[in-house]
Amino acid sequence: MAITANQLITTAKKLQGYKATAYSCTPNNWFYGYNVGGDVAWCAATVCYWFNQAGASNLIPVKSANCGVLARGFYDKGQLVKSGYKAGDVVFFHWSNDSSSSVPGVYTLDHVGIIISANSDGTYTTIEGNTGSSAYGECLVRTRYSYQISCCGRPKYDSSNSGGGSSTKPSTNTSKPNIYFQVCTAEDGWLPVAKNAGSAGKDGHAITKVAVKVDKGSVWYQAHVKGGGWLGKVTGWNYKEPVNGYAGNGKPIDALKVYYTTPDGIRSTGTYYCAKYKTSPINASTYYDWQIDTDTDNGQDGYAGVFGVAMDKLCLCLV
Repeated sequence: MAITANQLITTAKKLQGYKATAYSCTPNNWFYGYNVGGDVAWCAATVCYWFNQAGASNLIPVKSANCGVLARGFYDKGQLVKSGYKAGDVVFFHWSNDSSSSVPGVYTLDHVGIIISANSDGTYTTIEGNTGSSAYGECLVRTRYSYQISCCGRPKYDSSNSGGGSSTKPSTNTSKPNIYFQVCTAEDGWLPVAKNAGSAGKDGHAITKVAVKVDKGSVWYQAHVKGGGWLGKVTGWNYKEPVNGYAGNGKPIDALKVYYTTPDGIRSTGTYYCAKYKTSPINASTYYDWQIDTDTDNGQDGYAGVFGVAMDKLCLCLV
């Protein structure tokens, strides 16, 4: 059966406030077919229970009380997402930064729930079983942060309302944002502004300062100087303001972090953007691998560049 995300969320909320006991837990009882107490983990069983109660068990790839098995089912079906989370997604949380043994390229899969809404402040409202402070867990609506999310499974809801429950309102200005960037070298001063996957810099001239800005949303960036450490995060663009107008202190930069936050109007459509960037070691004809925001999965370092090696070119875009 095809249902909308809103219909699934409405079904899930019917269990809100429920508390398991040592002798009985409604989702576990349904899952195992006999009375099972809340001392047996029941977050994944609850997700399966909700889809069953909504008459849409076909929308989850496998019936399992194990978060890893459930996430792997979505992965094998090509329905696992690592960004752009929205209402109705089956959300998997990680309580450590260890890698998952069940799904490649994500953190541990420690807990699971359903996203009710993606919020304008970057948080997510969720509903979860086996959470809270009661002895055997309860079903609660919670606020979670993006850094707690390992990944999400995306059921194939009825397309008439595939993203129901979002707390943000659509905007008429949902075109792709632009990102602009500029670099400074000791020999040249500030070089021309580059835009959207262009290249900034000059062969053989070490970059000593970087400035980044966007026309929608927000961006922060941070420079690491050769022989030193990470300087402070920067959110502005102003050559006359060394504290928050550019990144760098006049010494060669060897590593860079860039992180983009999508504006509410675009987020409300279910679309999210990330900063994608790469740098070239000085006097080299090639670039290092691409970096996405400050991600550390799939072999990424969380930054672009190599400590101890100055950079002379920067390429940056939004994806």
